[in-house]
Amino acid sequence: MSDTPGFADARTALSLTSLPIGHYLVAAGLISNTDLNEGLARQKHSGLRLGEELIGHGKIRPVDFYRALATQTGLPFVNLISDIPDESLLTVAQLDLYLEARALPWRRVKGTLVFASTDPRAARAVLETCLSEPFLVYQTSSFDILWTTQKFFAEELSAHARDRLHTMNPTASAKVLLGDTARLVCIALLCCLVLAIIVLPTAMLLLANFVAALAFLSLAALRLTALRGARRTVTPPPLTTLTTAPGTALPRYSVLVPMLREAEVLPILVNALKRLDYPPAKLDIKLVLEADDKETIDAARSLTLPGNFEIIRVPGSEPMTKPKACNYALHFVRGDYVVVFDAEDMPHPQQLREAARAFEQGDAMLACVQAPLTYYNWGENWLTKHFAIEYAAIFDLLLPMLSRLNLPFPLGGTSTHFRTDALRAVGAWDAYNVTEDADLGFRLYEAGYRTATIIAPTLEEANCHLPNWVRQRSRWLKGWMQTYLVRMRHPILTWRQLGPRGFVIFQIVIGAFILSALLHPLFYPMMTYALVLGLQQATSFQSGLLALFNLTVLVLGFSAAILSGLVGAMLRRLDGLSLHALSMPAYWLLISFASYKALFQLITRPHYWEKTVHGLSVFTPSLTAQARTARVATDRHKA
Repeated sequence: MSDTPGFADARTALSLTSLPIGHYLVAAGLISNTDLNEGLARQKHSGLRLGEELIGHGKIRPVDFYRALATQTGLPFVNLISDIPDESLLTVAQLDLYLEARALPWRRVKGTLVFASTDPRAARAVLETCLSEPFLVYQTSSFDILWTTQKFFAEELSAHARDRLHTMNPTASAKVLLGDTARLVCIALLCCLVLAIIVLPTAMLLLANFVAALAFLSLAALRLTALRGARRTVTPPPLTTLTTAPGTALPRYSVLVPMLREAEVLPILVNALKRLDYPPAKLDIKLVLEADDKETIDAARSLTLPGNFEIIRVPGSEPMTKPKACNYALHFVRGDYVVVFDAEDMPHPQQLREAARAFEQGDAMLACVQAPLTYYNWGENWLTKHFAIEYAAIFDLLLPMLSRLNLPFPLGGTSTHFRTDALRAVGAWDAYNVTEDADLGFRLYEAGYRTATIIAPTLEEANCHLPNWVRQRSRWLKGWMQTYLVRMRHPILTWRQLGPRGFVIFQIVIGAFILSALLHPLFYPMMTYALVLGLQQATSFQSGLLALFNLTVLVLGFSAAILSGLVGAMLRRLDGLSLHALSMPAYWLLISFASYKALFQLITRPHYWEKTVHGLSVFTPSLTAQARTARVATDRHKA
């Protein structure tokens, strides 16, 4: 007797669901045999599930895979976007549990609580340790969990991103820079200072002169010390020395890219992230966008991103800062390690591998590794050339030296790689510090962690327009001022946490730099005043000696800065910067101008994040065209 159509269809469906998931996907027409074979071959090296391999390489949409997986495993599939969860079952008290299990309570079915999860088996194991009542776990997609969690818990997640550090450790947060008592003390000291200037102008001028000289000389000494430990060759170690570790030895890696109004450079960034030499299935890439930034969100959607990319929409709230956005996205991070890139970044393809190797070779107290930053448009104009000299001295000389000596240092803000658990343990980023990297570098050290450097660089766009440069630099300096104030509110505590060596480095790297930026323009009139005074009065010897002292300080300060910058440029093979280095005094005057703007904003708008515009370089159009060409080639290959 022949089968009836209905019975034949049921039997065919039953035979399909008995297939392994890969063959089921082929039979369902969701992937090709080639996709399956390639995915299985990669799976042997990565140790991941086949679905993760297929999604990570863009062979199947996450929603299609999870829906097929539900059919193949016999679990109901829940679309949380259309079948909205019962809001009465969602509780803020269990938010951490939902995030850990990557599951959300959905409905009660015949009195039994039903959860929806991207990984029902793993979710069941987590939920069983916390729930006393019976429950079921249905299948859903990763996007559904991400979207629904943000939808129902946006306010709580946003508040946590803003105030987690302040709640954990108020003394480390810049939310309240000065309390009422500290303000009264500052006002009293300011009044005393004004009175002293009126009564003893010459003595106060000499005192200011001495303090400025001390700041200049301490920075010069630090730069010269860094020169002594510079690499003995004029070329960095070749990156080919990095071993290509098998995928099974590589950890999961999360990539956070906070962006605001960055549609122009987004294709360049995505192309650079796709070129990372790291198993895509082990990459958890999150584009962190402001919820009201429709232009960038639409631009991201138009790029047809692979399944290992996710868009995080940060709800609008004050302060609107990069660290708050990173804290918000950290709730959804799945990697053992996490790195932050800026919108205009082009990281070296092997950077994640080198960072993973550094963590593997280090102990559990190695919490962060900093990659060097350099510029692809360093030769564009006078401003970018000085930017290149400055960064070469910092990232190729100063930071490696401080790392070798196990001393604290401010991080670079981008291309900073963290152990995820260590980052969470210290309260992550300070949402109220507008240069969160400087603060976090010292806070990790205060908690007993270490920071190291690696050599695989990240290419950035050097700021090539002066007004834009001033906005960026004043924000950096304001953040450094915040970092200094936060720690010097309790100097004895800072001394104990950093130790004597760390405390001295903090005073030089942060304190002396801020002070030198503020006092540098005053050094010239001080020197001129000493010369004029010496010519007009009988105290010509003393005044001449003071003028000579100031000139010596300036020469030493500039010589150390110029020399370290040129050595750093040689290490990076940046040719033709010698003459430009001689104009460094003019560049320092620009930094001083930005420092006074920073000081003014520190008083009037301490938590205001002044946006830096990217995509202004003359190289941007060609880089965008290259990114689009690469995308077209990839699409053709998939087709």
